[in-house]
Amino acid sequence: MVSKVASLFCGCGGSDLGLLGGFNYLGKDYKKLDFEIVYALDFDKYAVDTYNKNFVHKAECADICDVDFSNIPDVDVMIGGFPCQSFSTVNPTKDTNDARANLYKQIVRFLKEKQPKYFVCENVKGLMTLQKGAIITKILDEFRAMGYNVRYKLIKAVEYGIPQRRERVIIVGIRKDLDYTFEYPKATTHEGNYTPLSAVIDELAIPESKYYFSERAVQGVKNAKNNMKRGLWQDLSTPCLTVTAHLAKTSMNSRDPILLVDATKELYRRFTPREAARIQSFPDNFLLNDSEPKSYKQIGNAIPPVLMWHISEALQDAIKANDKKANVETVHLINFEEIIKKYPKDIVENKDYATTKGYTSLDGGLDLTKNVLISLVKADNIDQYLDRSAKVYYTGKKFPSTIALNKLYYFMPYIKRKGVRDLYIIRIARVGTKKEVHPECDDNDFRLVFEIEYVCQYFDDYLPVHLDIWRAFKDTTMSYLEKCKKEKLVAIE
Repeated sequence: MVSKVASLFCGCGGSDLGLLGGFNYLGKDYKKLDFEIVYALDFDKYAVDTYNKNFVHKAECADICDVDFSNIPDVDVMIGGFPCQSFSTVNPTKDTNDARANLYKQIVRFLKEKQPKYFVCENVKGLMTLQKGAIITKILDEFRAMGYNVRYKLIKAVEYGIPQRRERVIIVGIRKDLDYTFEYPKATTHEGNYTPLSAVIDELAIPESKYYFSERAVQGVKNAKNNMKRGLWQDLSTPCLTVTAHLAKTSMNSRDPILLVDATKELYRRFTPREAARIQSFPDNFLLNDSEPKSYKQIGNAIPPVLMWHISEALQDAIKANDKKANVETVHLINFEEIIKKYPKDIVENKDYATTKGYTSLDGGLDLTKNVLISLVKADNIDQYLDRSAKVYYTGKKFPSTIALNKLYYFMPYIKRKGVRDLYIIRIARVGTKKEVHPECDDNDFRLVFEIEYVCQYFDDYLPVHLDIWRAFKDTTMSYLEKCKKEKLVAIE
């Protein structure tokens, strides 16, 4: 099954190429993965131009702050390398309160609005240590508040066959109603066996003079203080230092890696855009921007496709493994014919309940000893639960035998990608048929029918729920929901 994906801050497409797979790098095939990108967005029009030259689906150029997420397709996965300049360890003047640093809040807004099943975010290593970890803690807490189990790990690109010592924080979130287990990919190579820079540098002495540093630039580095981190020429037999968005600069007085062409002649040069792309694990058939300065910027800002491929494959494996686990679980169904014999009329009648409109649970108006059935609402029935006009709920033909029918009392509709909020009373629970609403259907198309009445808005806002029975039902109690409410939990387990 293919998972639909939204890509925020997509840049030139490094993460998206890795997510989709189906490319070759350094002679190794990276197979196509089970993902489909249905929406991609970036603010940089030149990056979007590059993106759209390389993908069949097209990215949108817009300010994410102005995008109405309700107008984009529903997705299973969101990926986003939110801007990291304010978190970078190579930016000594970073302001963690500037507009770029707070763009992660647009991801929070997306998660709240669209509630994808999973998300993957990438950022720089410095995010982990800023303000002694307070920044990443704040970000993760906001992701969790949207109803996700979240974890992060520092991943080294060099451990996945990439000739670069790039380190990035990879954040993975899984919606709390999904009982999924994600494991970060294991390293494919180790110290002593890393891919060397020579694997992507065809020749040192290239003819284009524009890539060479001037004699004046070389002398400037030689005259610099010994403790200054300058003139970072790379050993071709080892992986390269991290390439950044500043490779277009002509000065050697920077922290960007360079090449030593001839030690005797003191010849140094920059990487070409294609060499930089190779260091980042872009395949040679990936089309670069027509402008070299813009290519350097886009390549330096990108997520290495090979690194993203490994993360995406791990997510794909988690989805498949947990779906398979769900499919082999023993499913116990109620026997409707036996239920009809046992309850020839109604299963339960809760007609003695006096509905009090507008009350809150803290008023003591609820019976905390009663059971609550949380049940998934089909997409074509959602409107009547949003406006609270629903009077009848029909289950599907399959209903779990683990739920005590004679204890059915309260009902909460689960709205997909939102959760639960409103509380209803089950006035009557009985066996019925689909023929009641669709006369053309079979008389023996049995299912449970709940005649319900709205009681109150129980939670201030929709709360995610782990539907632990077939991902469609949860059997709980009012006392547990009251506990969740008082403790201000962000999800119902």
